[in-house]
Amino acid sequence: MSSTMRERIKIVALVLFAMLLLAVGCTGNGGKGQGAGADSIYTWENIRQYMMEEPEYALGLVDTAEMRGLADVNHANWMRAQIYYESPKAEDLDKARELCLKVLENQNPEADSRQKLKAQSLLVNICAYLPATYQDAVRYAIEGAEMAHRAGNPLQEAGFYFEAGKVMEQLQQGSGIDYMNRSLDTYREAARDSIQPLSTLSSNLGNTARILAGQENYAAAIPLLQEKLQVVSRIENENPNAPAGWADQQRAYTYPVLAYCQQMAGDKEGARRSAEAFEQTQAAQQPNNQKDMLNYYALAGNAGRIQQIYDRLEPYYRETQDTLSASYADLLSIYAMGLNNIGRYHEAYQTQTRYQVINDSLVQRERQRETLELAQQMKTQEKEMQLKDEEAKTTAYRILAFSLVAIMLIILVALWRLTIAHRRVLFKNRELFELIQREQQREVHDIQRLARQPEQQRTPNEQLFLRLVELMRKQQSYTDADLNRETLAAMLGTNHRYIDEAIRECSDSPSTKAFIDGYRVDHAARLLTSTDDPIAIIAEMSGFANRTSFNEQFRSRYKMTPSEYRQAAKV
Repeated sequence: MSSTMRERIKIVALVLFAMLLLAVGCTGNGGKGQGAGADSIYTWENIRQYMMEEPEYALGLVDTAEMRGLADVNHANWMRAQIYYESPKAEDLDKARELCLKVLENQNPEADSRQKLKAQSLLVNICAYLPATYQDAVRYAIEGAEMAHRAGNPLQEAGFYFEAGKVMEQLQQGSGIDYMNRSLDTYREAARDSIQPLSTLSSNLGNTARILAGQENYAAAIPLLQEKLQVVSRIENENPNAPAGWADQQRAYTYPVLAYCQQMAGDKEGARRSAEAFEQTQAAQQPNNQKDMLNYYALAGNAGRIQQIYDRLEPYYRETQDTLSASYADLLSIYAMGLNNIGRYHEAYQTQTRYQVINDSLVQRERQRETLELAQQMKTQEKEMQLKDEEAKTTAYRILAFSLVAIMLIILVALWRLTIAHRRVLFKNRELFELIQREQQREVHDIQRLARQPEQQRTPNEQLFLRLVELMRKQQSYTDADLNRETLAAMLGTNHRYIDEAIRECSDSPSTKAFIDGYRVDHAARLLTSTDDPIAIIAEMSGFANRTSFNEQFRSRYKMTPSEYRQAAKV
């Protein structure tokens, strides 16, 4: 075989090998987005699957879709905006807003009206996310309504007006109700001939009713909630594609609000029927629904259901959430209201105090989070400055100077916030101090009222309790650290069991020891406000064996430390 022939064979072999590689490359499946029909992965339906957990990959798919002409620039920018808005791992509201505006402003190629409406709707949601941009959200929503009107889409127009009304209510109470009612009328009209608008109508009726209830306009909220229940029943009967359990869940959302509004409006019988209807739903056992219903039972003073629901929810929140959370604090607030309405004032006071402590801690934690974020931002800036080369030294010095000024401002702001927080603590401690004084006066009045009763009307326990109070008042026996129920019984010439019974019947103290400690703490409190003696000496003068025991007893009774109590008395 000649050398020329061998060269030709080699060339043919190389060409065949290259064609084989190309075929493998086109038909192989080397990773995400490869394989037959690969263009389908560049649709939004597929891209959104990666949006939450893999936003960078989702953005890469969008870039490829635009590069290959599978998505025009407007659709690509809308998809990017959606990712930056919804993905917690790539959240950037400023970028999302900028991309939506690009879609709305882009005329080459001109975006169709449907694409612009989608971008306008997303823009409203982005601006409604933060209070600082509420005004922009209203403006964009009204512009969107006008766009939808020109496009001949009345339902989308109504949707924009409803969103405008919701945000306007955040800005000024009562300012957006007309827009929301206008939207509801449009959905009602459309729902006469179609079931398609019913789901949105149901949701909007509930949202409007909750806003009205929050404004204490219960008479207006009640018919909307009743209409929502009718819409839910219609969906259940006419839409075979409704998700299983959807109607039951919607009723469980609605009945607690309806019962609360009816109770506040004076329709107690209607409220009771709504509560019974709630209890018959399967979703009534869900914690969030039960907490909503607790509002009604707390208002109605249903002692059994208040305690039952709280006993069920409190462990749930402890197990599933941090007790230092807004949800747990909200539960305590509702429970405190219920206890107060059924006359369990002492427990209500204790629960409300726990709520206030948790709420204050939440505020403090938010401040700490902000401080950490600021500190992290400063570290990032410092790293960026360290990476600058020698040619940028002048710029780096300017940035450093700016950073130092920023740090000083942050420190000043932090000090100012700490000062404000300290003042708030003092103010709350003062309120607690005054509440304690009123509680002590009430206890004194109760004892005086008991003492004024004719002797023949008093029970033996009441007689013994009055003798005990007189002994404590005149002899101040509680200042003796060795005083206990046996020695106290000996001083009164009776058995300590009788003293235990009298104390439990005639006071809030669960035992003789707690009764004695209460007198000791109250005596110490009087000394704290009337003298400048050191706290350790006051503890000893009040009958406490050591400072630790005194601090524990004082904090348990007054919900603040002795030094805080003394300071609150001087405010």
